[in-house]
Amino acid sequence: MPPKRPPLLNAAPDWKPDLSESVILWHGCTMVAKNSIEASGIDLTRCAVDTDFGRGFYTTTLKRQARLWAWDQFYQWQAAHPSGTGNQPVVLQFRVRRYTRTPWGSELDDGLDKLASLGFVRGDYDSEDYWSLVQHCRQSTPADPATGTPEVVHDHKRPTAGWYEMVCGPVAAFWRQRVTMTGADQFSFHTGGTDLLDALVRAGKGKGRGGQGDSKYYRWSVVV
Repeated sequence: MPPKRPPLLNAAPDWKPDLSESVILWHGCTMVAKNSIEASGIDLTRCAVDTDFGRGFYTTTLKRQARLWAWDQFYQWQAAHPSGTGNQPVVLQFRVRRYTRTPWGSELDDGLDKLASLGFVRGDYDSEDYWSLVQHCRQSTPADPATGTPEVVHDHKRPTAGWYEMVCGPVAAFWRQRVTMTGADQFSFHTGGTDLLDALVRAGKGKGRGGQGDSKYYRWSVVV
């Protein structure tokens, strides 16, 4: 008779095959930004330059993290528009394919594997490759019209192209001290990489193939 094993505490859920096909990515922003994305696509020129992986459109696998980003963006908007009304913090949800479907039929069959990507697993103090990129990108400077300081954008220095289309890894909490956030991640989309997300937005809003909106590709909700 085989020995009895004690029950697993906090056992992982049963395997869900669909999780190997796609990943849910969240983005926190304001209603104003959401409307702009839905109307004309992601505009990287509106994105901050002095971020962990450089100017890009940042997403995360954690909805709670995106909610915090949304509030942060909303408070920044309020500070710049003290008497402004009609705006709210929102989170956008993208269902992104991990790999490209074959046979390929449309842009909705494209996956993350098509992107020229850079990924980091560790973000501890000794992760030289991660912190080298973060400190390089973080030292970009936005333009300051008041002083006439021009914008300086540090790209990824990828050979021939300059930018990777997607970069993923930990989130820096204090980049000068090499400290990352516990239990946080980020997927940033750069030149060329945002096309993947724009296709999902069009499909979700009924602007893509077939003209019928499908929320499995893209949806949004107000943060409360």
